[in-house]
Amino acid sequence: MKYFYLLTIFVFFPVYSFTQNFDRVKIEKLQSGIRLEHWSGIHEKWGDQYILILKAKYPKYRLDLAFAKDSLIKTSDFAKQTNALAAINGGFFDMKAGGSVSLLVSDGQVIHENKPNVLSSGNEMGANALVIYENGKSDILPTKGPNRIPMLKNVEDALVTGPLLINNSQINNLQKKPFNDLKHPRSAICLGKKEIWLVAVDGRHKEATGLNLNDLSQFLLTCDCKHAINLDGGGSTTLFLQTEKLNGIVNHPSDNKKFDQEGERPVANILFIRKNNKLSIIK
Repeated sequence: MKYFYLLTIFVFFPVYSFTQNFDRVKIEKLQSGIRLEHWSGIHEKWGDQYILILKAKYPKYRLDLAFAKDSLIKTSDFAKQTNALAAINGGFFDMKAGGSVSLLVSDGQVIHENKPNVLSSGNEMGANALVIYENGKSDILPTKGPNRIPMLKNVEDALVTGPLLINNSQINNLQKKPFNDLKHPRSAICLGKKEIWLVAVDGRHKEATGLNLNDLSQFLLTCDCKHAINLDGGGSTTLFLQTEKLNGIVNHPSDNKKFDQEGERPVANILFIRKNNKLSIIK
């Protein structure tokens, strides 16, 4: 946990039956155990899309979390300071004062508590947490009790976020409301026994309209995602890489309203991929 104040291989693949609905699908092998999937073009149901999935082999690689307690930092700057191999923007935050608006735990210490609106039983964002254990394993746990926090035994880092998208290969039924139903850029994490996925969906451009959360869930399930949770999206959605083959922002952050890599928004925390130094103790 950190705290802060191409010889490129393209492989076209018919892995999922879903691919027939996209104009272009390709894989880039970035280095051993890490690859990037591109899903782009016109989808027959959702229109123009640009979706990236960074897949890292577990337990060779693991998730980690970096945060700024009372300020905002760009995802790319967070990633450079942590020497991340890949990074995506994290949870929801206070856009004026900085800092997370939901529970954030770092190295076993509570850095931020849930804000009052997160405590509401009707707020799907507060119903689950992404947790990272001391041995490097990641999980998605339900929050419980009046403070809506998960069990924190042996937890190194935790971030309350959401909504939950997929649980045990089953799509989670979401409330009908604009946040869930409208098309936006989206960020998500997908966890499996052997892989960690960082998912970035571009939006708010004519080249990429974005997805609602139900369609994002369906897309990830069809890609064989087992467990997935939503992160902060919209103008925050940024996927940054520092690998052997690619270095820089690889999606199209939307804050500058242009389809380029320059519209990055400062955020309060990121989730990132690094080598798992505790590999030997993982059961």
